[in-house]
Amino acid sequence: MTATPPSDEPPRPDESGPAGPGPDEPRPAGPGPDEPGPAGAGAEVPDEAWLAAHAEPASVRRAPKLAAFVVAGALVGLVVGVVLALLADPSSGIGEDSGGGVLPMLGGRNGVRVVVGLAGAFVGGMLGAAAALAADRRSTPR
Repeated sequence: MTATPPSDEPPRPDESGPAGPGPDEPRPAGPGPDEPGPAGAGAEVPDEAWLAAHAEPASVRRAPKLAAFVVAGALVGLVVGVVLALLADPSSGIGEDSGGGVLPMLGGRNGVRVVVGLAGAFVGGMLGAAAALAADRRSTPR
């Protein structure tokens, strides 16, 4: 049994292939023959009096995104922490080179900047989460 190599030309309309329009052809508006239409497509549109008697009003609750608040708080806290570490008085003794350590590149003032920046990011993230929870509580109907 020999296999025929695949052809580069598109299938002819009489051959098996998609019966609908191709990818470059415009599609007709509305649902196609295989797609379901909207529910009750043949029904009449209800009037205002019928809607007022039968429809129930709905409300949409817009909840804040917790992750966005936490990330924004962490970024603000990181910036504030690094700025505070940069503004620390050099004569205060913070960040004196003690040499060695677990991570020698973090010794001295750079280590202080990293630690204070990370602490600021943690505190800012917690404050951002608290702000998100307060906003979420406020958006809940009573």
